[in-house]
Amino acid sequence: MNAWVIARNTLGDALRKRVLLVFLLLAMVMLMLALMLQYFTAREQMVTFKSTELAIILIFGTLIAITTSIFLIPNEIEKRTIYSVLSKPVQRWEFFLGKFLGGVLTAAVTLGLMAIVLMIVVFILSARPAGGADLAGAGAAGQAAGVSPKEWLTTGFREISLVLQGCYVILFELVLITAIATTLSLWFSPTVNFSITAFIFVTGSLQDVMAAWTRRNDLPLTKMLANAFYYITPHFEDFNIVGHIVHPEVALKMSPIAYALEVSLYGVVYGLMILLIGVLVFDKKEV
Repeated sequence: MNAWVIARNTLGDALRKRVLLVFLLLAMVMLMLALMLQYFTAREQMVTFKSTELAIILIFGTLIAITTSIFLIPNEIEKRTIYSVLSKPVQRWEFFLGKFLGGVLTAAVTLGLMAIVLMIVVFILSARPAGGADLAGAGAAGQAAGVSPKEWLTTGFREISLVLQGCYVILFELVLITAIATTLSLWFSPTVNFSITAFIFVTGSLQDVMAAWTRRNDLPLTKMLANAFYYITPHFEDFNIVGHIVHPEVALKMSPIAYALEVSLYGVVYGLMILLIGVLVFDKKEV
């Protein structure tokens, strides 16, 4: 399929960009810094680590998704390589979809690398007994430190499962961000696109605050516009399950797996609507 070929080429080009590698390196370094939290007890360290590092993964993943997507089509137009591609038996929708899929693959690869580092560190931290014994000692001689190998494995794999749930939800959040940034690139320059997409992400992550503000506002026009913005913009706030990941005892509206599937479906449906708009616009756009 032409779109898949374009997506693979886009992934290769994106992974060769130095800016992308810098973002990924910074994220990896910040993840590894959590190993310096030795002065916390085991529970405090795990809670602090997971909450901080999931936030880091989301922030850096979002930056990577946006900085990749805003250049996907404008760079092809600027370099005029788009003409050679479209001169072949490649439909415009295939080109647009291929570029989007390339951006998604880039976000998924970088997210996967960060998730692997996170899971390794979380598994190591699971070796610490509740009293907060030395990590190295616990890892080398778990039984002597008060944590049996069976308990370590059970705790470690439970924590890894929670991390995977969080990264799964973040992935579909990045898919939605990529769809928005790729579609907006048909209208705006990369700089403007970055600002708009980042604004949408921030406001979408604060939907509860906006809803509370609309209820308190007494101006009819302002309230109407705010309500319209609330229902039109994506609800990134719904993707936030960090509370459950950090504190598994925190109950969600449904089972964690069902909730993760629900929000991922929401991301896919919303992303498809955005992509449909992009396909229709790109089909009529003069390049």
